[in-house]
Amino acid sequence: MQTLAELLNPQDIKRLSLPSNFKYGKAIYSRGAVEFISSSPLEAEAWVGGLDGTVKEGGGSRRRTLLRAAPEGLAWHCTGNPKNHDIFCKHCVALALTLLQTASGSRH
Repeated sequence: MQTLAELLNPQDIKRLSLPSNFKYGKAIYSRGAVEFISSSPLEAEAWVGGLDGTVKEGGGSRRRTLLRAAPEGLAWHCTGNPKNHDIFCKHCVALALTLLQTASGSRH
């Protein structure tokens, strides 16, 4: 099974998310609003968001977000998603970008 680092790349993150979620997630990531709860090669869970300001600036609610390497590929969950609508939201984008940065040692 692939690790999270092997499953994540900027193109797939953009493909999985709506353009607005990518934009807002990138703003959350740029402002450093990802606080890891736990992290391993196969799973990362974090508090994401909770910043002041507009949504465009990355502001909004803080959500518990999980990215996981599953046998079928990348799996995710965010407590901000409505029931049965597990979209790749701005919080998932911010966590994924942070994991990319952590893996490569540089900001994307």
